Parts: sequence; C-alpha cells; structure tokens
Amino acid sequence: MKSILKLLAMFCLGCICISTKAAPAKQKIKCNDWIITLNQDGTTDYFYKGKSILKGSFVRFKIGNTFLGSKDYNNAEIKKETVEDAFGKGQKFTISYSDSRKTKAEVEQIFYFYSDKDYFLTEVYINSENTISSNYIAPIYSTTESAFLPSDPSNRVLRVPFDNDNFTHYFSTPLTSEDTSFEVTSIFNGKNRTGLIIGSVEHDTWKTGIRYKTETNRTVSELECFGGVTHFETRDISSKPDRPSKEHGSIKGNKLKSPKILFGFFEDWRRGLETFGEVNAVIAPPRKWNSGTPFGWNSWGAMAEKVNYEGSVDVSDFIKKELQPNGFENEGITYIGLDSFWDNFSEEQHKQFVERCKTNGQRAGIYWCPFSDWYSSPESFVEGTNEKYKYKDIYLYADGKPRKIESLAVDPTHPGTKQRMDHFINWFKKLGYTYVKLDFINNGTLEADAFYNKDVTTGIQAYNEGMQYLSDLCGEDMFMALSIAPTFPSQYGSSKRISCDVWGAMTERDWGTTGYMLNSLSFGWWLDRVYPFNDADHILLHKPEEADDYKEGANRARVTSAVITGIYMLGDNFSKTGRIPGTQQARDKAIQVTANKEINEIARIQRSFYPIEGYTADLPQRAEKTFMLETEDCVYIAVFNFSKSENMNGKIDLDRVSKTNLSKANVKELWTAESKAIENNQLSYSVPPQDTRVYKISK
Repeated sequence: MKSILKLLAMFCLGCICISTKAAPAKQKIKCNDWIITLNQDGTTDYFYKGKSILKGSFVRFKIGNTFLGSKDYNNAEIKKETVEDAFGKGQKFTISYSDSRKTKAEVEQIFYFYSDKDYFLTEVYINSENTISSNYIAPIYSTTESAFLPSDPSNRVLRVPFDNDNFTHYFSTPLTSEDTSFEVTSIFNGKNRTGLIIGSVEHDTWKTGIRYKTETNRTVSELECFGGVTHFETRDISSKPDRPSKEHGSIKGNKLKSPKILFGFFEDWRRGLETFGEVNAVIAPPRKWNSGTPFGWNSWGAMAEKVNYEGSVDVSDFIKKELQPNGFENEGITYIGLDSFWDNFSEEQHKQFVERCKTNGQRAGIYWCPFSDWYSSPESFVEGTNEKYKYKDIYLYADGKPRKIESLAVDPTHPGTKQRMDHFINWFKKLGYTYVKLDFINNGTLEADAFYNKDVTTGIQAYNEGMQYLSDLCGEDMFMALSIAPTFPSQYGSSKRISCDVWGAMTERDWGTTGYMLNSLSFGWWLDRVYPFNDADHILLHKPEEADDYKEGANRARVTSAVITGIYMLGDNFSKTGRIPGTQQARDKAIQVTANKEINEIARIQRSFYPIEGYTADLPQRAEKTFMLETEDCVYIAVFNFSKSENMNGKIDLDRVSKTNLSKANVKELWTAESKAIENNQLSYSVPPQDTRVYKISK
C-alpha cells in the first residue's frame, strides 16, 4: 500500500512539474508600427502601435471539397527577407505551416511591410506535390472577438457592392450587423475617424468577399476576407428559374495563390480608402486618358428607344449654340452620345451625325454591350464570324443552361465573342466615334461550367481576358465609359458609373434618384483613384409629369451631384424635330443651370468630393448631406437638402474639414454668389427644400 501511495505521489509531482513548465516563447513579426504574434494554436494576432486590432486570425482554405486551416498544422516557422517592388523597399515575412505527418499540403502566408505605410499586404500560397484545386482561400479568418474602436454610437462598418446593377446601395451601418462586402470594407469610428481598411488589391483571378459579424456597436466577432465569393450581389446566385446559379470556379495546380490583401489601420478611414484605391492603381494602372473631364449629352434618359437622326442632330445644334458658349464644354469639346437603339439610324445617318458633331466642336459617342445577347437568339449567327458561330456556341452555361443577368451572357474568351468585338468596334471607329458606353459588362464576370480558353477557370479570369482584348481594340484614343460593370478589375475603363440609372424616379425619390446616386458618392468617391473619372450618369432637368421634383433648386442639386462626382452629362430631349420632339422648357432649364462657370470649373478638377463625416447617412437616401474637396488653393463644401418641405440649417466645424486655419478665409456660395463670414471657425449654411449650396473657401 505504501509503495502504491509513493508511486501516486511521484505521478502527481510529475504532473505539477509539467503544468508549471514555461511555454515556448511566441514567435513575432515586428515591422514599422505593426506586431504580428504567431500563437501556439496556429492563429495570429495583429497589433498596431500597441493597439490590438485583430485576434485569432488564421488561414482557411479548401482543397477539393475539404476545408482546412493553419490551425490544423503542428509546425510553423517565420522567415524574414528584404523586398523591393513597385511599392518600394520593404520587409517580407513568410510564415510556413507544415505537418510532420506530411498528410496535408503546406501553407505559406506572406506579409509585406513598407516604410511609412499604415498598412501591410498579405497573401497565401497552398503548395502540394500533387495537383490540387480550390475555389476558396481566406488569408484572414477570425471568429475571435476583437474591439479596436472606442465604445461609441458613431462606429460604422461599410458594405461595398460588387457592381452597380439593380440599384444596389452602399451601406454604412452601426456595428450591430452581419453582411458581406465586396473587394473592400472599412470598420471605422465616425467621430474620431480612425478605422480599419481590409480588401483585395489583386483582381486577376478571384472575386473577393469580406464577411463580417459585428455586435454591441463595438465588437467584431467574425471577420473573413477570402477569394472565392459568389452571392446574389455578384449575380452568380439567383432564385429565378431562368437564371441558373453557379459557385466560384476553382483554380488548379501544385501552387495555388490567394488574392493579395491590404490590411491597414488609419487615422482617417477616408484617407485609408483612398490609399486602398492608390495601391490597386499601382498593381493595375488606370486606363490612360490625356484629355479633360467629358461634358456632354446622352440620348437614353429622354429619347430612349425613340432616338432618331433628326432629333439627335437638333440636340447637337442646340448644345453648340446655347450651352457650349456659356461654359458647357471642356478644352473646347462636348460629347454627344447615342445610347441603345442607335440602330434606328442608317449607316449614312451615322456618318452624317458624326460629321455634324465635329462641325459643332463635339465628339460623337455610341453604345454597346460586348457580353450580351439581348435578343435571346441561340440559333442566330454571331456578327463578324462569317456564320462560323451561332450565339448558342458562345453563351456561358451553368449546369448546361445559358447564364443570364438581364441579358444572356456570352463567353469573353470565345473567338466568336472576340470576332464580334472586332466587327462592332472597328465599325464604330470607321464611322468616327471616339466615345463608347459599354453596358451590362458584369455578364463577363459570371462563373460558368467551362470557358473556351481551358486555362481560364474563373469568371474574373474570363472578364480580364475579354476586357483586355476590347481595350486593346479600342486603343487609347477611344473613351471607354463603363456603365453597368463590376467595380474591379478597373484598368479597362476611362470612367465607370458610380451608381445605377439616376435619371428616372423611384419609390424613394428625391429629385429623381439624386439621393440614391449620392449614396454611391458618399462611400465610393475613392474610385477616382482607380478610374480616371467617376461617372454620375446623365442627369435629367425636365419631366412634365413630375414637375415638383424638377424645379430650379432640384436641378441645381442634380448639376452639383454630377460635377462633384466626375463626368458631367445631360440627358434631356432638347430636340424640336424628329420622331419624339422635346419642349422649350427642357432647353430653358438647361440654359438656366449649366452656365455657372464656377460650378462647371469644379468638374474640370478631375477629382470626386468625399464625405465630411460618413456616419450621418440616413434613410431613404442612405446618403451623406455634406461633401468636400480640398485643393491647394481652396476648400469646396457642397451641402444637399433632401427634404421636400423644410429648410435645412446648420453649421460645419471647419476643424473637421481642413488642417489649414480658415478662420479668416473668404467664402463664396457659388450658386447665389453670396459672400459668407466664418464665425468661431464654423461655416453656417441654410439650404432650401430640394436644393443645394456650394461654398468655395479660398485659403
């Protein structure tokens, strides 16, 4: 009995010794203001300037249909080396995860740090001796609670849409929501403006999603940034019987790579989103455009399917005579664009229309959908293919059924699709068109059973191939205006519409859809870093059936929404002849609000205004009401009143606007020419119902 007790005592003592043995020191990455701690369970914690930003993050991925994570590996080591690339000199750290039993593919997570940067970049490689496939790799995946913002009701998380189809919105919501953002998100405090930016800066293979779950208006309880998202917002998932769904395509090989992710904590989340855009532009430089901001007209908003030669020529003449001499031009040029149903013109009429525009100091534009079959005609021959291909040969398919968003989608990699591009673009150029509006090109991003190019296995790969071919075909002299399109990849557009149609009325209307468009500007202004121009769409100034929403004040707001966004396009029917003549009222309203030289000059700056706050948007517009732009010489502030009945009065603290002391600056309101005084470093404003005020504060 004594011997047994002695053995038990020795066993207990051994247990005590084991339990009190010091754990191995945690491995750490230290660079700039960042510390990344590698924990024993295969997770990592991120710290910035001593502040905990994200806890318990790990790599998660699929091989075939099996999910794995870096937590499943029992060995991890860190290697450091220097790096020099397009971002400059920096440090590269690689965490290698391996399994001593050699039963799994090896995982490498790479971190890139650069001097004077508030962010790092990270990407993941899955390596195997055998060929493997995956349609999901998440460099960042955490289900551990993190809280890096103060406890404050102004905390927000940003949902960015994948494209601008179907009147989709940006959302800036309190930290009590669960959602998926596309390509990028920001989690920020509205009052002190600090915030996290996380998003993909590569768009060659993956659709990237950022799924988040936030609670208690402060806590991030789940955060997942992954390549491989499909969703009803990417148009890959649908409940409609004529629109089959498809999961994200898989990549295959011995070495699979995730999208490269930017992860940064910024003193001002607005500068963080602009930095995100600038990093994207380093990796994929924007399409070149050496001329100024386009001012012009588009036929769709008012003429629509009744666009006709006589009326369009009359519009060109009116704009030449009445608008261009009063400043509705840039560098002596105004664009006159035909939208859908331009085939109402004969070829000879197209030639004459283009020549008339040239005579009037204008450039002619046209419209096309390179990835659409709008006629649903599978047995029809594809234009430009010498009857080699029928449309059914070039469709994208999911489970054997043609893919569709609004129109049937064609394969961007198919030679029939490319020959069709040759046919139409070369014809447009031969006629003399130098501006092409490209619509519904999100069709080209759809996942599919297969693509003609067997090396292409994902929708984004296919889109890149098709758009690169189209861009090369158009050349640098043709302006490529992307209409309904994915936000990324971005390098193929001279401009991109920042929202969906804004010339019509919706149930949540305030002067048409101006409030809706300003939602996109409120949280997507930074896209002017990846496109030469944001595009607010063509604006209407006259609708007799909705006269109360098209008064002078509301039209000032419409014009302001365009010039503070980017491209400046009108859409009213200014014709007096042709199949669908317009009215003198439409002409008068355009003359009334397009001749303000100081307002027009804002559009020529080629920069989008950004929100002063970013956390005050409310329903139904979900848009901010105050926007700003700071230049070397001045600060512009635009204020919108969405109310139909009440004046909007308030004050803007100029400490929230600029680091420059503006207390003695000169202030002019550009629509009324009224001079203003700054009192106690605050700018007072009073905006009538459905109207706007634009203040220029000279430094």
